[in-house]
Amino acid sequence: MLETEQLSQLTSDLTQADAGQRRAAAEALAGADARAIYPLIKTLRDENPGVQEAAMRSLISIGGEVTAFMVLPLLREGPLLRNTTMVILREIGPAAIPLLRLLFTDKDDDIRKFAVDLIGDIKTCDYPDEIVKLLQIDPNVNVRASAAKSLAILNYRASIPALIAALRDEEWVCFSALDALSHFGDDSSLGPVKTILTSPSSALRYAAIEALGKFDCPQARSILHDYLQKADDMEKIAVVKSLVQTGLSTSMLGVSDVLTDILKKGDWDDRLIAIRGLVDVGEKRAIPVIIDTIGMLDPSDPNNDEWLVTAKQALLEFLSPDEFIEALHNPSIKFRGKVIAIDVLKELGCSEAVPQIVTLLSDVSTHVVLAAVDAVVQLARKEAPTILASLKQHHEERIREHVNRLLEDCR
Repeated sequence: MLETEQLSQLTSDLTQADAGQRRAAAEALAGADARAIYPLIKTLRDENPGVQEAAMRSLISIGGEVTAFMVLPLLREGPLLRNTTMVILREIGPAAIPLLRLLFTDKDDDIRKFAVDLIGDIKTCDYPDEIVKLLQIDPNVNVRASAAKSLAILNYRASIPALIAALRDEEWVCFSALDALSHFGDDSSLGPVKTILTSPSSALRYAAIEALGKFDCPQARSILHDYLQKADDMEKIAVVKSLVQTGLSTSMLGVSDVLTDILKKGDWDDRLIAIRGLVDVGEKRAIPVIIDTIGMLDPSDPNNDEWLVTAKQALLEFLSPDEFIEALHNPSIKFRGKVIAIDVLKELGCSEAVPQIVTLLSDVSTHVVLAAVDAVVQLARKEAPTILASLKQHHEERIREHVNRLLEDCR
């Protein structure tokens, strides 16, 4: 703790002409007591951003309910001071919670919203019932929407009836209520969420579809599958993506076609969802399309690493070598796709695929030949020296070196 004389000198330094001196003083006051709070609050208005930052950090360091109380009025200031105050209160954390309660009856809509948002950010509150009241009766739509969001963050299950009632509120509140109910995943809210699928608002229907995808129960899957038959083409994609989250079964009619369409036309994140779904329903007919789709990604790009690993792991779950063997000679599958098919057969330990893999040792693609060499060595180690003997004199140095190195390891 700073001595009185040190504190006096540092607070005086906060008003010096040199910004560096002011910043150093603001930083040093992090070790002060409550007497430094007011000078630091004044320093938040400093013209130098570095000094402002130092003052903010020191106020956070001092912390406590007194600091929270003294910075609260700054929520009524302009955007910069208001945002700085939000950061300070959020970092002070639980000590600020009792004071935020006082803002629930403020005449300013923004102040009430800030209070609820901060509680959600701090993730604790000992008066959640009062947030439920805001959800139910606050005149401002943004406050009500924030209340729904914070109740989910607080995991306050007693708010579920109020959140269900909020589904009949304005659209913006309904969005937040749907998201909150999906967080709880309580069966009692499935029926009310299902009713949103009949809303004239396409945005709300999409939100309900997304919410149902977060319910981990057979009833949610049944609701989504039933709606698949009524959904338009764009909604079908959203429904199937949610079904993948809840878990697919082979008995779900119409799902495979939509998943295959997503695989062909969707973005990469959606394509990964489609692959996951096609594996879940055991749609072996999609294997060539999956292989060729994955083959579009450049394995030398590190940004694709995670995607490729995840997709290959999904393919391995098919446990069906015949389709991968057929893919080796499918003219529509490009060289990277063939490499993936070879890799999967190798990972599956499919020794019966060796004769087909051997035919690719003369492929025009170096990548395919190298993958075939690796697979032969792993799947037919004893026979590999004989099978690969001709490649020891291959015209391409990279292949020669790779073969010679592997054969040396086989000895």
